Amino acid sequence: MTGLPPLLPRAPHGGPTATPFRGLDFSVNSNPYGPNPELLRAAQQADHAHYPDPTYQATRARLAAWHGVTPDEIALSVGASDLLHRLARAFLPAGATLLSLHVPFGELARAAQLQRGQIQVVTDLPEHLPPHTRLVYVGHPHNPTGHRLSTAALLHLAQRCEGAGALLIVDEAYAPFLPDGAVPPRHPNLLRLQSPGKAHGLVGVRPAYAIAAPSVIAKLENLAPAWHVPAGTDALLAALPDAQAFLHTTLPLVQQHATALAATLREFGAVRHHGTPYLLLHVGHAAQVTQALLGHDMRVRDCASYGLPDWIRVSTCTPQENDALITRLKEVIR
Repeated sequence: MTGLPPLLPRAPHGGPTATPFRGLDFSVNSNPYGPNPELLRAAQQADHAHYPDPTYQATRARLAAWHGVTPDEIALSVGASDLLHRLARAFLPAGATLLSLHVPFGELARAAQLQRGQIQVVTDLPEHLPPHTRLVYVGHPHNPTGHRLSTAALLHLAQRCEGAGALLIVDEAYAPFLPDGAVPPRHPNLLRLQSPGKAHGLVGVRPAYAIAAPSVIAKLENLAPAWHVPAGTDALLAALPDAQAFLHTTLPLVQQHATALAATLREFGAVRHHGTPYLLLHVGHAAQVTQALLGHDMRVRDCASYGLPDWIRVSTCTPQENDALITRLKEVIR
């Protein structure tokens, strides 16, 4: 029985808990103007009465043409979490190292621990990867710091990964929110992780996919069960390339709201904001502030699990909802 994966608690996340919440939720980094009506309609009108094509070939072909790659460079998934767990199983043997630029997404950390891998977190990438590094994780931009790398830096890192026999995971969950975001280069040792539900306000449908070399995709597909993506999520992903007008209309507004919120929150403490829909606010005792706001039916993200116990993460909502948060923060903090 010693060879079984260890029993580990679930990774902490923002958003819903077992207790129903009906208040204002600033803990979820999702487009407040969602859901995208085109994608919602695609998911609702999917053929839920029959099994989808187990290869998802048509959807992979549509996404591949959109990204300028081939269908065998696309892997579909229900949520990025599933892909990260498969990546850990495929590329991180016991004792090997996951190197993360800043604290990794909690599901990847948990996946690495289930594999009995080692996790090393750095704030600056070393010129030479640590011995036995097999996975390197970069948020592009990172959640919750907003840190990101240039295209040149990502290419240089991918080349270092190639030399070390490692795979670079570039998590682009929040890249659509950044109008000047650098697009990662194509490289055989680089995987792009896509979570379009964030920008389109449809996180509940859990759409996700990966773009990588065919050899990497083949290993991910090998670890997926049959019909691992339900019909609604498959239909949403197939409709994604033609449903971008919603982003052109709403994301500039989200960026304006986040910038205004960051400026206002500076009266309460230091703010870290780099153009993402979310920002960090230094409040001293984050757990207490988080709990106090919860008592007023408002949820923010305590960042202790990111190694930032004095900070909360706030994701912008509409201006009226942001104003309500500011009013409550004045009571809670002062």
